[in-house]
Amino acid sequence: MRFVLCLIMVFATTTGTAFAQDQPPLQRDLQIIAHLFPGSYDNNEQVYFDNRLKLPEGLRHERVSSEVRRIPNDRFGKHAFFVLDYWFEQNRWHPRIYSFHIDEAENAIRMKLHAFPKIDRAPYLNAHEDLSVLDSLSLDDLTNIPECDLFWKPIIHGYHGVMKNKACAYEERGEKVYADFQMMLDDRSLWKGDVIRRVSDDRQVNSEPEVLHKQLRARWFTCNMNFSGEGTKGSFTSIRMHDQGGEFFAPQPTVGKPDRKIGIRLRNVDWSMNNSGEVFTNDVFVLYVVERLGGQDRNLTHSWGAPEETSVGIDLQWMITSCYITPTSATQPYLRKPPAGPWQSPPP
Repeated sequence: MRFVLCLIMVFATTTGTAFAQDQPPLQRDLQIIAHLFPGSYDNNEQVYFDNRLKLPEGLRHERVSSEVRRIPNDRFGKHAFFVLDYWFEQNRWHPRIYSFHIDEAENAIRMKLHAFPKIDRAPYLNAHEDLSVLDSLSLDDLTNIPECDLFWKPIIHGYHGVMKNKACAYEERGEKVYADFQMMLDDRSLWKGDVIRRVSDDRQVNSEPEVLHKQLRARWFTCNMNFSGEGTKGSFTSIRMHDQGGEFFAPQPTVGKPDRKIGIRLRNVDWSMNNSGEVFTNDVFVLYVVERLGGQDRNLTHSWGAPEETSVGIDLQWMITSCYITPTSATQPYLRKPPAGPWQSPPP
């Protein structure tokens, strides 16, 4: 019997060794980046605290949201993503395709940037909602400049992607400049900055802030609003919005205020400073009830909870509103509901 057990142990050991095959660290890095990258991102919190802290104009950030979706087939590469940036102040949409590849020579993950300069961008501005609109595209339709690729390497609790120094150079307004585009990624945020510098002295020549745009990963919620008080009416259901400044407004006119709207706004507040001299201020998940009148917003009230909470609501008698990561129609039966957490961020 002991002999049989020994044979079994030897067989198991040799079989396990035969099937196991160590892979280079880059392969693992690529898997992690490809898993973390998709999502919805917004720097609404950074913009809010830039203003609250009264930073000089040159240090403030424009609000930018980014939708990142993995392309389900391999025609742009095995790890390719559609990326749509929206710059609020400029009202500018910027679609691109990024593809990630192992670059053994650089000992890094190489990200190729495929731009849309040769074709009409308009048909692709909602591609993150329906990736099939990309089916008519091929790599030949897009533009990639290898000198402008990013190279990603691990940093503390994340990854940092940078261009090679002065590699992405070109002429602009009669002088030689280069792009200093970089990105950082972790499980809760995407940071990026697109600085343009002069080749001769490395001086920055565009107005990009020195600190990168800090876009937090958004969580998508399904919300409901029901009005029943005097001067209010209507029910609004299945409203999709995220917790990085997502909002929805419904017309609620009165005799004296015909353009009045009542809305809700979600924020997962990422404090940039404490609001007390002695106490550390906790980050919070907040639902605001807002009145919009004459182009001005006024917060009427709010409720809050821990940042990882997956639902929030408030009952004002004249209005009841609630938001859930899992819609109430999809809630599964349970004997005892576990507390919120860990952090949940299902794909949009």
